[in-house]
Amino acid sequence: MPERPLPPALDPIFSRRAEFRAFLVSRLGSEADADDVLQNGLIKALRSASEVKDEQKLTAWFYQVLRNAIVDHIRTRRAREVRDDTWATEQAIPGDEDIEKAACRCIEPLIDELKPREAQLVRKVELKNQTVAEAAQISGISLNNASVTLHRARKKLRERLEAFCGECAGGACLDCDCAPER
Repeated sequence: MPERPLPPALDPIFSRRAEFRAFLVSRLGSEADADDVLQNGLIKALRSASEVKDEQKLTAWFYQVLRNAIVDHIRTRRAREVRDDTWATEQAIPGDEDIEKAACRCIEPLIDELKPREAQLVRKVELKNQTVAEAAQISGISLNNASVTLHRARKKLRERLEAFCGECAGGACLDCDCAPER
């Protein structure tokens, strides 16, 4: 595929990349984040430079593109951090070596009562220790769909376990003494 030449009107932007990168590093505090935001800004410049009617304002326009990109980048990063923190706090079952001890004997029949997709995700993520992304890919659904489905399944399972086991469920079901059959 032949390389397309840059529009001459964008020369001021591409010739000042180092200056723009320094601007971004000073605001983001990370060279890697600055490179990502700059790359996205340059792509926007290539796509949208025709919107700028006065070439004298091209640099000012690009600084505004970068400021908006900084806000978007920070929002995305914060949303990812909140999502990751939420996911980490919802992890109820410890690692492989403790699953036998931690998983209440009552849980398997209760998992069977969930919708098939919910049960499948709970088994993969909680009992087989797969990541949500791996379970989503294997199940052929999006990561977002898997996360929401798993969240709802965990909530239903928690409610059913508390209803079935009573006070025993409040202690993470360690050494559960409930009858395994209903």
